[in-house]
Amino acid sequence: MKISWSPNWQLSNELQGIILISFSLLLFKLFVKNMITMLVAPKLVPFLLISMIVMFVLGFFRLLNSNLKGADCDCDVCDQNTSMIKQLFPYLLFFSPLFFFFTIEDFSINKDLLSTNGYISETANDDVRNSDIKMKDEIIVEDTNFFSVMDLLNNQLDVAVGRKIVMNGYIYREKGFKDNEAVLARKVMTHCVADLSTYGYMLNGDLSKLKTGDWYTITATIHKKEVDGTVMPVLKVKQVEKSEKPLEEYIYDL
Repeated sequence: MKISWSPNWQLSNELQGIILISFSLLLFKLFVKNMITMLVAPKLVPFLLISMIVMFVLGFFRLLNSNLKGADCDCDVCDQNTSMIKQLFPYLLFFSPLFFFFTIEDFSINKDLLSTNGYISETANDDVRNSDIKMKDEIIVEDTNFFSVMDLLNNQLDVAVGRKIVMNGYIYREKGFKDNEAVLARKVMTHCVADLSTYGYMLNGDLSKLKTGDWYTITATIHKKEVDGTVMPVLKVKQVEKSEKPLEEYIYDL
Protein backbone atom coordinates (compact mmCIF):
# COMPACT_ATOMS: atom_id res chain seq x y z
CA MET A 1 0.00 0.00 0.00
CA LYS A 2 1.42 3.33 -1.10
CA ILE A 3 1.13 6.03 1.55
CA SER A 4 2.05 9.67 1.67
CA TRP A 5 4.75 11.11 3.88
CA SER A 6 3.83 11.83 7.51
CA PRO A 7 5.65 13.31 10.53
CA ASN A 8 5.49 9.87 12.19
CA TRP A 9 7.66 8.38 9.46
CA GLN A 10 10.24 11.14 9.75
CA LEU A 11 10.32 10.88 13.56
CA SER A 12 10.88 7.13 13.37
CA ASN A 13 13.82 7.58 10.97
CA GLU A 14 15.34 10.29 13.14
CA LEU A 15 15.09 8.15 16.30
CA GLN A 16 16.75 5.22 14.54
CA GLY A 17 19.56 7.48 13.39
CA ILE A 18 20.02 8.93 16.89
CA ILE A 19 20.16 5.44 18.42
CA LEU A 20 22.80 4.24 15.95
CA ILE A 21 24.96 7.31 16.49
CA SER A 22 24.50 7.06 20.28
CA PHE A 23 25.78 3.47 20.34
CA SER A 24 28.68 4.58 18.17
CA LEU A 25 29.50 7.39 20.61
CA LEU A 26 29.23 4.93 23.50
CA LEU A 27 31.94 2.77 21.96
CA PHE A 28 33.97 5.90 21.28
CA LYS A 29 33.70 6.84 24.97
CA LEU A 30 34.96 3.41 25.99
CA PHE A 31 37.91 3.71 23.60
CA VAL A 32 38.83 7.20 24.78
CA LYS A 33 38.61 6.30 28.47
CA ASN A 34 40.54 3.07 27.85
CA MET A 35 37.69 1.06 29.34
CA ILE A 36 36.88 -1.10 26.33
CA THR A 37 38.87 -4.04 27.71
CA MET A 38 36.66 -4.01 30.80
CA LEU A 39 33.92 -5.40 28.57
CA VAL A 40 35.70 -7.37 25.83
CA ALA A 41 39.04 -9.08 25.35
CA PRO A 42 41.73 -7.18 23.35
CA LYS A 43 41.37 -9.58 20.41
CA LEU A 44 37.81 -8.32 19.84
CA VAL A 45 38.63 -4.61 20.04
CA PRO A 46 39.25 -4.20 16.25
CA PHE A 47 35.77 -5.59 15.53
CA LEU A 48 34.22 -3.06 17.91
CA LEU A 49 36.15 -0.29 16.20
CA ILE A 50 34.70 -1.34 12.85
CA SER A 51 31.21 -1.56 14.40
CA MET A 52 31.59 1.94 15.83
CA ILE A 53 32.40 3.41 12.41
CA VAL A 54 29.63 1.48 10.63
CA MET A 55 26.96 2.49 13.16
CA PHE A 56 27.98 6.14 12.95
CA VAL A 57 27.81 6.15 9.14
CA LEU A 58 24.45 4.35 9.08
CA GLY A 59 23.05 6.67 11.73
CA PHE A 60 24.28 9.75 9.87
CA PHE A 61 22.64 8.73 6.58
CA ARG A 62 19.49 7.70 8.46
CA LEU A 63 19.20 11.23 9.83
CA LEU A 64 20.15 12.74 6.47
CA ASN A 65 17.37 10.85 4.70
CA SER A 66 14.81 10.97 7.48
CA ASN A 67 12.39 13.07 5.44
CA LEU A 68 12.19 10.76 2.43
CA LYS A 69 8.62 10.84 1.18
CA GLY A 70 6.61 7.74 0.57
CA ALA A 71 6.98 4.14 1.66
CA ASP A 72 5.51 0.73 1.00
CA CYS A 73 4.90 -0.98 4.32
CA ASP A 74 2.27 -2.03 6.83
CA CYS A 75 4.17 -0.98 9.96
CA ASP A 76 2.93 1.31 12.70
CA VAL A 77 4.97 4.31 11.58
CA CYS A 78 3.09 4.27 8.27
CA ASP A 79 -0.26 4.29 10.04
CA GLN A 80 -1.10 7.83 11.07
CA ASN A 81 -3.76 6.49 13.44
CA THR A 82 -1.20 4.68 15.62
CA SER A 83 -0.69 6.34 18.98
CA MET A 84 2.60 8.12 19.63
CA ILE A 85 3.21 6.06 22.80
CA LYS A 86 2.97 2.79 20.86
CA GLN A 87 5.48 4.09 18.32
CA LEU A 88 7.97 5.40 20.87
CA PHE A 89 7.95 2.42 23.26
CA PRO A 90 10.31 0.18 21.17
CA TYR A 91 12.84 3.02 21.01
CA LEU A 92 12.77 3.46 24.78
CA LEU A 93 14.16 -0.09 25.07
CA PHE A 94 17.29 1.17 23.29
CA PHE A 95 17.53 4.55 25.00
CA SER A 96 17.36 3.04 28.52
CA PRO A 97 20.69 1.14 28.37
CA LEU A 98 22.26 4.09 26.56
CA PHE A 99 21.31 6.36 29.45
CA PHE A 100 22.91 4.07 32.02
CA PHE A 101 26.08 3.50 29.99
CA PHE A 102 26.62 7.22 29.46
CA THR A 103 26.09 8.00 33.15
CA ILE A 104 28.05 5.09 34.69
CA GLU A 105 31.76 5.80 35.06
CA ASP A 106 32.94 2.52 36.60
CA PHE A 107 32.54 -0.56 34.40
CA SER A 108 34.41 -2.91 36.73
CA ILE A 109 32.69 -5.92 38.22
CA ASN A 110 31.58 -5.51 41.81
CA LYS A 111 33.34 -7.93 44.14
CA ASP A 112 29.97 -8.94 45.59
CA LEU A 113 29.15 -10.58 42.24
CA LEU A 114 32.22 -12.79 42.27
CA SER A 115 30.55 -15.50 44.33
CA THR A 116 28.44 -16.41 41.29
CA ASN A 117 31.57 -17.49 39.42
CA GLY A 118 33.27 -19.69 41.97
CA TYR A 119 37.02 -20.13 41.83
CA ILE A 120 39.00 -22.33 39.50
CA SER A 121 42.35 -23.83 40.28
CA GLU A 122 42.67 -25.60 36.94
CA THR A 123 43.29 -24.35 33.43
CA ALA A 124 40.46 -23.77 31.00
CA ASN A 125 41.48 -26.81 28.91
CA ASP A 126 43.37 -30.05 29.32
CA ASP A 127 46.17 -29.20 26.94
CA VAL A 128 49.40 -28.00 28.51
CA ARG A 129 50.39 -24.65 27.05
CA ASN A 130 53.88 -24.01 25.81
CA SER A 131 55.61 -22.93 28.96
CA ASP A 132 58.83 -21.02 29.34
CA ILE A 133 58.70 -21.37 33.13
CA LYS A 134 61.93 -22.86 34.36
CA MET A 135 62.10 -24.87 37.53
CA LYS A 136 63.76 -22.23 39.66
CA ASP A 137 63.58 -22.03 43.42
CA GLU A 138 61.31 -18.98 43.11
CA ILE A 139 58.41 -18.63 40.70
CA ILE A 140 57.16 -15.08 40.12
CA VAL A 141 53.63 -14.99 38.68
CA GLU A 142 52.90 -12.13 36.28
CA ASP A 143 50.08 -11.46 33.83
CA THR A 144 52.23 -12.67 30.93
CA ASN A 145 52.97 -16.08 32.48
CA PHE A 146 49.83 -16.56 34.58
CA PHE A 147 48.52 -19.51 32.57
CA SER A 148 51.96 -21.05 32.13
CA VAL A 149 52.41 -21.18 35.90
CA MET A 150 48.90 -22.51 36.31
CA ASP A 151 49.63 -25.32 33.85
CA LEU A 152 52.88 -26.04 35.64
CA LEU A 153 51.27 -26.38 39.05
CA ASN A 154 48.31 -28.39 37.82
CA ASN A 155 50.26 -30.80 35.61
CA GLN A 156 53.67 -31.00 37.30
CA LEU A 157 52.74 -30.35 40.90
CA ASP A 158 55.12 -32.94 42.33
CA VAL A 159 58.05 -31.13 40.71
CA ALA A 160 56.86 -27.72 41.94
CA VAL A 161 56.20 -28.72 45.56
CA GLY A 162 58.49 -26.95 48.02
CA ARG A 163 59.33 -24.05 45.73
CA LYS A 164 58.64 -20.42 46.62
CA ILE A 165 56.01 -18.55 44.64
CA VAL A 166 55.21 -14.82 44.52
CA MET A 167 51.79 -13.84 43.23
CA ASN A 168 49.57 -10.75 43.21
CA GLY A 169 45.80 -10.91 43.39
CA TYR A 170 42.71 -10.19 45.45
CA ILE A 171 41.36 -12.24 48.34
CA TYR A 172 38.32 -14.37 47.56
CA ARG A 173 36.38 -16.49 50.04
CA GLU A 174 33.47 -18.88 49.83
CA LYS A 175 31.04 -20.02 52.49
CA GLY A 176 32.54 -22.83 54.51
CA PHE A 177 36.10 -21.54 54.34
CA LYS A 178 38.02 -21.77 57.59
CA ASP A 179 39.77 -18.78 59.14
CA ASN A 180 43.10 -19.98 57.75
CA GLU A 181 41.74 -20.49 54.23
CA ALA A 182 41.23 -18.10 51.33
CA VAL A 183 41.89 -17.90 47.60
CA LEU A 184 44.29 -15.50 45.93
CA ALA A 185 42.39 -14.87 42.73
CA ARG A 186 42.37 -13.05 39.41
CA LYS A 187 39.50 -12.43 37.01
CA VAL A 188 40.05 -13.96 33.57
CA MET A 189 38.26 -12.95 30.36
CA THR A 190 38.22 -15.09 27.22
CA HIS A 191 35.99 -13.07 24.89
CA CYS A 192 33.82 -10.60 26.78
CA VAL A 193 32.54 -9.73 30.23
CA ALA A 194 29.83 -12.42 29.91
CA ASP A 195 32.44 -15.20 30.20
CA LEU A 196 34.39 -13.59 33.03
CA SER A 197 35.67 -16.26 35.43
CA THR A 198 37.64 -16.34 38.66
CA TYR A 199 40.95 -18.20 38.66
CA GLY A 200 43.11 -18.67 41.71
CA TYR A 201 44.81 -20.87 44.27
CA MET A 202 43.96 -21.90 47.77
CA LEU A 203 45.96 -20.13 50.46
CA ASN A 204 46.74 -21.53 53.87
CA GLY A 205 48.14 -19.64 56.84
CA ASP A 206 47.42 -16.68 59.08
CA LEU A 207 44.82 -15.00 56.84
CA SER A 208 42.36 -13.57 59.37
CA LYS A 209 43.55 -9.99 58.78
CA LEU A 210 43.27 -10.20 54.99
CA LYS A 211 40.10 -8.47 53.83
CA THR A 212 38.01 -10.14 51.14
CA GLY A 213 38.24 -8.21 47.87
CA ASP A 214 41.46 -6.36 48.76
CA TRP A 215 44.64 -6.84 46.76
CA TYR A 216 47.82 -8.36 48.19
CA THR A 217 51.18 -9.67 47.03
CA ILE A 218 51.66 -13.09 48.57
CA THR A 219 54.94 -14.92 49.05
CA ALA A 220 54.26 -18.58 49.76
CA THR A 221 55.56 -22.12 49.50
CA ILE A 222 53.89 -24.57 47.12
CA HIS A 223 52.33 -27.63 48.76
CA LYS A 224 49.75 -30.13 47.65
CA LYS A 225 46.52 -31.19 49.28
CA GLU A 226 43.88 -33.80 48.49
CA VAL A 227 40.31 -32.48 48.43
CA ASP A 228 37.47 -34.89 47.64
CA GLY A 229 39.89 -37.25 45.97
CA THR A 230 41.52 -34.53 43.86
CA VAL A 231 45.09 -33.39 44.46
CA MET A 232 45.41 -29.63 44.18
CA PRO A 233 48.12 -27.04 44.87
CA VAL A 234 47.98 -25.10 48.13
CA LEU A 235 50.09 -22.04 48.82
CA LYS A 236 51.29 -21.83 52.42
CA VAL A 237 51.67 -18.11 53.07
CA LYS A 238 55.00 -16.84 54.37
CA GLN A 239 54.73 -13.09 53.70
CA VAL A 240 51.93 -10.68 52.83
CA GLU A 241 52.14 -7.15 51.39
CA LYS A 242 49.14 -4.92 50.73
CA SER A 243 49.00 -3.78 47.10
CA GLU A 244 46.86 -1.56 44.88
CA LYS A 245 44.48 -2.90 42.29
CA PRO A 246 46.35 -2.89 38.95
CA LEU A 247 45.20 -0.66 36.09
CA GLU A 248 44.71 -3.80 33.98
CA GLU A 249 42.55 -5.71 36.41
CA TYR A 250 41.71 -8.64 34.14
CA ILE A 251 43.92 -11.33 32.65
CA TYR A 252 43.01 -12.18 29.07
CA ASP A 253 43.01 -15.77 27.81
CA LEU A 254 44.20 -14.97 24.30
